[in-house]
Amino acid sequence: MEQAWAQFCSALERKIGSQNMEIWIRTALKPELLGPSRVRLRAESKYYHDWIRDNLFRDIELAFEEVFGQKVPIELSWEGSSPSAPELPANPVTRRSPTWIDRNMTFENFVVGKCNEFAHAAACAVADDPGRAHNPLFIYGSTGLGKTHLAHAIGNRVSSRGLGVSYYQSNQFFEAMVRSLQNRSINEFRERFRTEVDVLLLDDVQFLAGRDRTEEELFYLFEMMKAEGRQIVLTADEPPRSIGKLEPRLRTRFEGGLLADVQPPDVETMMAIVARKAEALRLDLPIDVQHVIAQHVRSSVREMEGVLNRLNALKSFYGRPITTAFMQQHLADLVPPPAPPPTTEQIINRVAEHFNIRPTDIRGNRRPANIANPRQIAMYLTRRVTGLSFPEIGREFGRDNSTVQYACKKMEETAQTDPNLRAELELLERLCRGG
Repeated sequence: MEQAWAQFCSALERKIGSQNMEIWIRTALKPELLGPSRVRLRAESKYYHDWIRDNLFRDIELAFEEVFGQKVPIELSWEGSSPSAPELPANPVTRRSPTWIDRNMTFENFVVGKCNEFAHAAACAVADDPGRAHNPLFIYGSTGLGKTHLAHAIGNRVSSRGLGVSYYQSNQFFEAMVRSLQNRSINEFRERFRTEVDVLLLDDVQFLAGRDRTEEELFYLFEMMKAEGRQIVLTADEPPRSIGKLEPRLRTRFEGGLLADVQPPDVETMMAIVARKAEALRLDLPIDVQHVIAQHVRSSVREMEGVLNRLNALKSFYGRPITTAFMQQHLADLVPPPAPPPTTEQIINRVAEHFNIRPTDIRGNRRPANIANPRQIAMYLTRRVTGLSFPEIGREFGRDNSTVQYACKKMEETAQTDPNLRAELELLERLCRGG
């Protein structure tokens, strides 16, 4: 069975990727029976069972078909709850929480893209099976990319089931611990985590590095909560190994859980986030405006929210619809006017530099191949980048209209069949446009 399972895992990983394998298969799905006539699998919990059934079952069927060379009936079950998992109270109670969980930050309004899908999936798994799925969960990435949103989303889902949640920013945790020391109530501080807190959410943990007494207390709480099957979720702007001055024993424990990074979103994902945030503000943004915002603030969702708030205020003040021209007028610091296209002289100089010839050679009358070809490329790029007419380009190069037309047509036709020329033209065009 071990050999068949290894072959299955290899086949399935090729279909769904290593990240999905790690979260949904290797740690959550176990084989009970493998054979060419029947397969029985058991998921770790009902949550995993439902997610695998709804999202991966077809890929699982195809992977087993690849292993056994035929279609195989597959039974998927789940083992249910375990005594070691945190029990849900029969009558949910509200537990004390030292800081407020933002009810507006949920999984439902978190925009998922390639940049954050792994962290989102891990957070969902933790929220539905705290203390067992991935403990601790360590989410890292630059500021403003959604780490705090995921932490609050976990808190919202867990607290809705009656479990005790404590969310701390690192400075809040530090201040609470210092107060308990000053009041000589450190034992009560620890006891509350042991008796009232099922899930600890600690945001921006990198700011605790180097604070010896705080690190010592965090280590104590970490060990106690982990031993009792209570969930710990940490966020930081970088992975544990990169946090300077972090105590080694904390670093090893943080790295012993699941590390999930959040990357800056691509333009399409950021546009979806812009649209979602704008809808919440009841702000009507055309697609081209969404695209401009997404391009200019891709590094931070928080910065993008600030832009939308400014636009909302400007719209209310001026009473005008938001367009790209409106943004360029009133948010010039964010969206400067487009740069003017390069001149013909600049294009000629760029092409001459690329081919290691003189600009005067391109403008001159000599016709060896090492000059004639760059000259035609320069004409073609001038047409592409500046939009000048053929007669205007001819005057710039000291040529007639038909010579320019011939050069542009030749470049277009040759590029269709010559991938090397096509790549060279694309590179030169980006350089000429300042890319």
